[in-house]
Amino acid sequence: MKNMIIGASMLGLISLVGCASTSTPPPATTPDGLELVRSDKHSAVYMKPGAQLESYAKFGVVPCQVAFRKNWQRDYNSAHRSSSQQVKQRDIDRIKTELGEECTTFFTNALGEAPAYDLVTEWQEGEAVLLVFPNIVNLDITSPDLQSPNMSRTYSASAGSMTMYLELIDAETSDVLVRAYDSKADPDTMVNYANKITNRQAADRMLKDWSSRLRSAIDAVLGGSAEGL
Repeated sequence: MKNMIIGASMLGLISLVGCASTSTPPPATTPDGLELVRSDKHSAVYMKPGAQLESYAKFGVVPCQVAFRKNWQRDYNSAHRSSSQQVKQRDIDRIKTELGEECTTFFTNALGEAPAYDLVTEWQEGEAVLLVFPNIVNLDITSPDLQSPNMSRTYSASAGSMTMYLELIDAETSDVLVRAYDSKADPDTMVNYANKITNRQAADRMLKDWSSRLRSAIDAVLGGSAEGL
């Protein structure tokens, strides 16, 4: 089932994420039939017509997937000619793994805060389980920590930017009921020494905001209001 969910998400990414990084207005509908709804909290939110989120009593969090901005590695390396300062595939793999785990933890913790929702990793046929599937796309890190002994200090006014691409999925049918995306840039305007710690702090600020907004939206929906979305 997890492979089916991830596959469906990637199809949605092709049609929507480009709008998150440009001024192009989001389409009114998606190829899989979701419709654009008004939202003051996200760049765009889509819902399946007739979706009844209030019918779900249990939740699951699908491990977060991470993807860098297209050509990010090429662009970064073209500006850093020294081999010790260039991004290797092992750096990309490590960053994606660490950020993905951090993202999954934030969303899991948000749903587990008191009063906690019923979080499950397994379910029986017929159970109403809503899967939360966060994805980070268009990841653009200004000064990645490459863990190189010869790495010179880098100063930056911003750690970078990324887009959250979130789906709420029926666990039994794999139908996507809600799809939302939102782009954020690190708002820190002070020039600081960039390293793994400062990059993680910037990412955590964004993830905290996104996961808190999801919790508030689910609270509102289960409380009988659709305005939380």
